[in-house]
Amino acid sequence: MEASSLYIRCNLSPAAYQAVMSAPVANPRQFDDWQRWYDSKDAYGAGELSAHDLDRSTTCSLGDLIAGWVEFSPGSRSHYDEQAGVWTFAVLEFTDNYGEMLQLLAPLRQVAHYADVDSDSFLLIYSYIWGNGIDACLSLGQGRSEFIDGPSEAQRAEAAAVLEQLWDSVAAAYEQGGL
Repeated sequence: MEASSLYIRCNLSPAAYQAVMSAPVANPRQFDDWQRWYDSKDAYGAGELSAHDLDRSTTCSLGDLIAGWVEFSPGSRSHYDEQAGVWTFAVLEFTDNYGEMLQLLAPLRQVAHYADVDSDSFLLIYSYIWGNGIDACLSLGQGRSEFIDGPSEAQRAEAAAVLEQLWDSVAAAYEQGGL
C-alpha cells in the first residue's frame, strides 16, 4: 500500500473555527467505532487494534497539530475561508498505515462537534495518487462523526481538485529545486 491522501472540508462559523482550533486534540478512545472501521480494511498484522493504538494521544491543540502537518509536510495545506465559513485541510501524501491514520482521524473527528448542523462536512482518506481505493470516509455533522462507505461524487471531485492543486505545487517546487 502506498501513502494515501487526506482531505477534510468542514462548514464552521468563525467562532466555531476558533474554538475547535484552540481545543485540545481528541483521544482515539473518545470514539467507539474504530474496530469496525479497522475490520473493514485489509490490514497486516493482528485483527484487533491494540491498546497502544487507542491510547496514543498528544497534548497540543488541534490548531497546533494542523500547523505542524502544514509546516513539515510538503503538499499539505490548511485554509479557513471566513466569508464562506469553510475550513479545508489536505495532505497529498498522508500515510499508508492504519494505526497512523487513527492518530490523526481522532483529532479531526472532533470538528464534527463544532460543524454547522445542516452541512455536508466530510473527511476522506483515499489513494488519490495511486488510485487504489478509499481508506476512510466520514460524515461530519449533526454533532458527530460517522464512518460512511464513501463520498458523494461532488465531494470526491472537490477533494480531487484540491489534491491536484497540491500535486501541481509540489511538482513546481521540485522542478525549481525547492524540495
